[in-house]
Amino acid sequence: MNFLAGVDEAGLGPILGPLVVAGVAMTGPEGVDPWRILRYHVSRRKHIKGKVRVADSKKVNQGPHGFERLEETALVFWAAKHGTLPGTLREWLAALEVDLEPIDRCPWYEDLDLPLPHVADPGLVELRGDLVARALGRHDIELLDLAVRPVDVEEWNGLIADTDNKSRAHFHAYAEVIGRILGRVPTATDDAAATASEARPEKLAEAGAEGDVDASAARPASAPARRQLVADRCGGRMHYREDLRRLRPQARVETLTETPGLSSYRLVEPSHEITVTFAERGEDRAFPTALASCFAKYTRELMVQVLNRWFQDRVPDLKPTAGYYVDGHRFLTDVESTVESANLPRHRLVRVR
Repeated sequence: MNFLAGVDEAGLGPILGPLVVAGVAMTGPEGVDPWRILRYHVSRRKHIKGKVRVADSKKVNQGPHGFERLEETALVFWAAKHGTLPGTLREWLAALEVDLEPIDRCPWYEDLDLPLPHVADPGLVELRGDLVARALGRHDIELLDLAVRPVDVEEWNGLIADTDNKSRAHFHAYAEVIGRILGRVPTATDDAAATASEARPEKLAEAGAEGDVDASAARPASAPARRQLVADRCGGRMHYREDLRRLRPQARVETLTETPGLSSYRLVEPSHEITVTFAERGEDRAFPTALASCFAKYTRELMVQVLNRWFQDRVPDLKPTAGYYVDGHRFLTDVESTVESANLPRHRLVRVR
């Protein structure tokens, strides 16, 4: 049974709103491509009516219907794993086991009861979630983990103060999610049990009924399992070996390649080994990385919407912002009197880098 995982982030560049890191972990038989087996429900290269798109979140979240498509992607896969949808942003964050205490310290996040789905049709999302869950199940693919970690502005500023280096702060934010995902890697015992399950006649019959029998159906029990995590690279960084050693001290970390576009390492742990790759356009290389990109972007978009609404309730005719440098500073100029009169904590609102 293969293990494939991905980690990506949204919101590294802005000066307002959280950096959000997300991770997705999946298991499945050798030779099964999630994009292919979900082709009746998921698109990759372009928007197709009746399908959700799993790709780089910047491509999904384009145009007047971009946020709706992004929401559909995130919530369809949430429903596929959990069976139900969160009712509000607060419920979404709580279900993701996000520490809400630092978020609740920010007045502009006081109303996290933003209803979800926010714009997408909940009935359609649940239906598509059920169809995706069934397709995954027919091919013995399991969504092991959907992890989302918002890094609020105060925490980010603290990381910058501690490291004086944006790249190191970025990896520190990545590390918690990467560590959690690496903790879900199946052991050799898990592989043996999964191989026995794959060989059950009823499983092969189900796959055959779909007209989509994979090469994995005939895979010998002795075939080695592939374990891989693909993370979108942290800015321009090329070297990650020492960071991985600190993250997984029980593992032997071997450098496989380090180039400007791709850095890859083998982590040899007592019960298994896994290849961890940091790559430019990681979301184009691996389905879980693309899905993680969508989860990260969706969570950030929701939190920025809440921030905008809080200030718009207090500043007439205020134009919302996505938080990026130029428009973020325009927004701060527009809300300056409110920030001063309410004595709002700037170190929780504005990033130092």
